[in-house]
Formats: sequence, C-alpha cells, structure tokens
Amino acid sequence: MNKGLKIIKDHKGVTLVELLATIIIVGIVGALAFSVLFQGYSNYQRIKVESELRDEADLIMASMVKDLFVLKKSQISLKNQCTSGVNNSFIEVKKPGAVAGTTEIYKTGFENGKVIVKDKEVSFYNNIKLLKNDCTALSPTVIKKKEDTNAYTIIFTLETMKDKTMHSMKFENTITIIDDSREVRDE
Repeated sequence: MNKGLKIIKDHKGVTLVELLATIIIVGIVGALAFSVLFQGYSNYQRIKVESELRDEADLIMASMVKDLFVLKKSQISLKNQCTSGVNNSFIEVKKPGAVAGTTEIYKTGFENGKVIVKDKEVSFYNNIKLLKNDCTALSPTVIKKKEDTNAYTIIFTLETMKDKTMHSMKFENTITIIDDSREVRDE
C-alpha cells in the first residue's frame, strides 16, 4: 500500500436535521434581506416622484413670484370665478405699459385647469398635471387673499402617475404685494 495515501475511515457527514436548520436560517436571512432591499427601492421611487413634483412646483412658483412680487396693490385684482364646475382663480393685472399712455392687462393664476403666467400657459414635464379644481371651498387649486393684508396665498396640487400608482402633492405659498395705498410724505 502506498504510504502517501491515507485512507479516511471516519466518514462523518451532515445530518438531515443540520441541513434543514441551515436551509431555514438561510431562508430567513434571505427574506429579511429581500424585504430591506424592496423597502429601499420603494422609498427611492417615492422620493424620486416627490422630487419631480417639487421641481415642477418650484418652476410654477418662481414664474408667479417673478411676475407678482414687483406689482403694487393698485395694479391687481383677485378673480375667483366658477364656470362649468371649474374654479378659475387668477390675479388680473393692470399696469402702465412700456409705451407711454398704454396699459398692460394680463392674468396670472389658474384658468381652465392650467397654470397661466402673463396670459401664457406654463408647461409641465415628466407627465405631471395640475389636479382638477372644483368650485368648492376646499378646491385644491385657488388663490386667496388674506383679510386686511397685501398677502395672497397660492394653493395648488400636482399629480403624476408612476408605476401604475397616482401620486399627488399639495403646495401652498404666500406672496406679499407692495402696498401703494398709503403714500409716505416727507414733511
């Protein structure tokens, strides 16, 4: 017999109980790992959609603020009109035109389910839409004036469909208009 070759006489193996216990432990660890990864992916998708909605809301508000922030109280009037079950809520602007003796008139706000800034529709990206507004007091899209102030609150809700799920987010911002009704006089 060859001395370099050792014959193993003890053939210990794995019992069926040990094998089943190992399979159960690996299954539990696998299920936990899968649930953690799936939850992380779900959170990623939700945060991605919320980020897209916030980006669109920022663009809308930046457009409105750029227009309304420099206006005076005497140049604007708030219009909330209900036609065909849709609430048209906008600020009508009448200010001196670029040419002497002319008046510039336009709307900024929400009309016919669209966002309007200086009579031009604001485009949306990523399949995002303005939530359909209605004529109730709880309309998701409206401009309100705070009593006895020059502050206008703009409220709107954006929605989008991602992975066969509808996502929506409400936004509310307040803009204060310059009060030109009280003129300051030096004496």
